[in-house]
Amino acid sequence: MISEAMEYNSNIKRMDVMILDPDVVSRGNLGALIRDFGCYLVRPFEDPEKAIVSIVAKPPAVVLCNFDPDGRFAATLLSHIRRHRIDVIASTPIILVSRKLDRQMMSVGLQAGATQFLANPVVPSDLMDKLVFVLKDQREMVRKEGRLTYLAAHRKLPKNPPKSVNVIEFPAEEPTKTPMIPDDDDDDILEL
Repeated sequence: MISEAMEYNSNIKRMDVMILDPDVVSRGNLGALIRDFGCYLVRPFEDPEKAIVSIVAKPPAVVLCNFDPDGRFAATLLSHIRRHRIDVIASTPIILVSRKLDRQMMSVGLQAGATQFLANPVVPSDLMDKLVFVLKDQREMVRKEGRLTYLAAHRKLPKNPPKSVNVIEFPAEEPTKTPMIPDDDDDDILEL
């Protein structure tokens, strides 16, 4: 992945990255890391409403959004952006950054339209991998019920039709009785 990062380095340097996080320290640390990668513009926000206005005015190359357990920031951002009527805005890549990444949170994030996930605290190589992913991402997005989302999120596994099964019936037989051998003892106790 390092060679890919080097290959995409010039594209990463041209990236306009938005950071949405209520915590000023997290926002600052992530912003410093992005600047170290050479990204030409870093736009930090703590309020999702202001971030949405900024995205609509000038869509960034990627948004790094805090994905806290209550999901307030991510839910607000994803809901507004993915439902925007202009596809260029609605398809803005959004990476959710979270301290707790479990299957349930990731499932909720993907269904809401997240592009990728990043564990917090952020490891620089992981962040670079996510930025390269965004640059290479060719997944198709579709609009369903007014919301733009990745096609894979709407795919359902086809239900297999029931297959016919041959049932083999064996003829009914009366069970054979086990022969009883009468013994001389009335108590049936084995003596040693």
